[in-house]
Amino acid sequence: MKTDKTTNPLLQGKLRDVELTVLVDSIRSITSSLDLDEVLGEIMRNALKVIPATDAGYLMLYDVGTERLLVKAPLGFNDNIYNFKVKPGESITGTVFEDGLGLIFNSKEEILKAMDYHHVSKSNFHHIISSANIPEALICVPISIEDKRIGIMITHQWHRKKVLDEHDLLLLQAFAEQAAIAIQNAQYFTEANNRIEKITQLSAQLEERNIQLQKRHKVHETLTTISLENKGLEAIVHEFNLMLNSPVTFFNVIEDKFYLHDPNEIPNFDQFELKKIFLTRRKPIHLKANHPSEKTYYIYPVYNGPVFLGCFLIHVTEEISESDRIALEQGSSILALELIKNQTVTEYFYKKTHEQFLALLNAKNDDHLETLAKEFGLNASTYWFMAIFEIPNYTDLQLLEIKIHHLVLKLKNELPKTETMIYGLQNRVIFFASITESSHFKIFQQKFNVVKEEWDAKDQHSFRAGISSTYKGLHAIKKIYEEANKTLTYLTSRNRLDIIRYENIGLNKLFLNQSPREIQQFIDEVFLPLSYPHEKKSELEETLLTYFESNRSATKTAEKLHIHINTLYQRIRKIEHVLQLDLNDNEDSLKIHLACHLRSTYV
Repeated sequence: MKTDKTTNPLLQGKLRDVELTVLVDSIRSITSSLDLDEVLGEIMRNALKVIPATDAGYLMLYDVGTERLLVKAPLGFNDNIYNFKVKPGESITGTVFEDGLGLIFNSKEEILKAMDYHHVSKSNFHHIISSANIPEALICVPISIEDKRIGIMITHQWHRKKVLDEHDLLLLQAFAEQAAIAIQNAQYFTEANNRIEKITQLSAQLEERNIQLQKRHKVHETLTTISLENKGLEAIVHEFNLMLNSPVTFFNVIEDKFYLHDPNEIPNFDQFELKKIFLTRRKPIHLKANHPSEKTYYIYPVYNGPVFLGCFLIHVTEEISESDRIALEQGSSILALELIKNQTVTEYFYKKTHEQFLALLNAKNDDHLETLAKEFGLNASTYWFMAIFEIPNYTDLQLLEIKIHHLVLKLKNELPKTETMIYGLQNRVIFFASITESSHFKIFQQKFNVVKEEWDAKDQHSFRAGISSTYKGLHAIKKIYEEANKTLTYLTSRNRLDIIRYENIGLNKLFLNQSPREIQQFIDEVFLPLSYPHEKKSELEETLLTYFESNRSATKTAEKLHIHINTLYQRIRKIEHVLQLDLNDNEDSLKIHLACHLRSTYV
């Protein structure tokens, strides 16, 4: 039986490793020359290796003189492609250049519609159509140096191989950022050589520029080699400390961790403080540390597209040197690739753990379950419970991955050490844990609340959590999983960001399988007749709710409402008349009591 490569996590992990190897090899290839035409040609040849599902492509660089994007290094097109010159905002390529956001299209219809929507001129439409076939799919990404866009990169798929997705976009964007550096290096090199030939009196300045170019090349080559040899993030940060004239610390947002040049040093900044600074800022900043010192730091952020991955912190007494700036600029892109690679490994680990949990959940019988438990290093005879954490409000999937990983790390650090399975799955964290005594759950409950409180104080993306009851023996895994899911469903239906245990749902367990629409309809049958037009809550509704909250005590109800008891009796008779029921009838009373309970918990 053949294994589906698209669903096998192990093969997925290997494919990701292959992609990263191709990406890094391609980066080395495009930085092997400083001749601009050669670099541009190498960039497009390697772009098709990075995205093997595409067959052709070209670069477009912005020309300030003509205010147009001009085609460079086309592959798979005839010479008519060179007549395709678009303004910023025109067609797909001009829109990507202007907005700075990559685009994916997976059909000819989508492509033609997008070109028309973004007002491609008739002449440009003719030039692009006559230069080659209309592609089946395409990816277009911006090419930028820091905040300045210099062009775009686009690859076409002539024949359907696979649906292009966000992962392909991420890879091509990462490659485009490296291509930007290679283009800039080649442009600087060409400029330097031209000046040497034309103006001999500028030889000293040109020599300095050459030194900078060589440093760029050396930094890039050195850090690329470390990444290829899989020496890890620590080795890359250590190399930065050797390259720069001041001590370097790196803050890794994905792991929420500082990599200090001196392991005994205390970080001068709080993680939350750094994340807040670069929530809306992309440029480096000079900042004075408030604690434990008054030192000034140059903070250089590292991004992958719009996502903040981390930042360098360099202690400075004056402006950072040009040499150090070049090292940071060249090395930050390699560091970003290393962080993405680490994130891919983490994603594979989560998928593997999820597979193990599903294997336990779908065990054929208790003997099979015990065999799997031993294989996974779990004690099948202890007490078990599950908590499912969910971050409900998110828009950026890459940012969500980081948030979920942060939550996993925080739970691992805060919770007592025990046999557990913990992993991220989409917008959830699954925590399946063993305890020796059922009473020990109280410790976890307290820790969950601490984690929730600290998380909400520092993160705008809050979470909810549904927790199962505790059961002895792993054979109860299906019931444990079902209870945790039902509790989470209960919280979701009420849009609550709380932590609740299944047994604390109480009477509401009876309504977990009812749709919110049916429950609301039942509540409305009782309370809508009591409401006056254009009023959210009438005095009759308030009276009825207070009456049942007071366990049908007329005295207590009148006191709470600040009315005479005779007025209360009049209102109750009016309620009975409007609703056509008798509150002394057990069935009618139960119906109203239930409606009041649901009114207070669902609405």
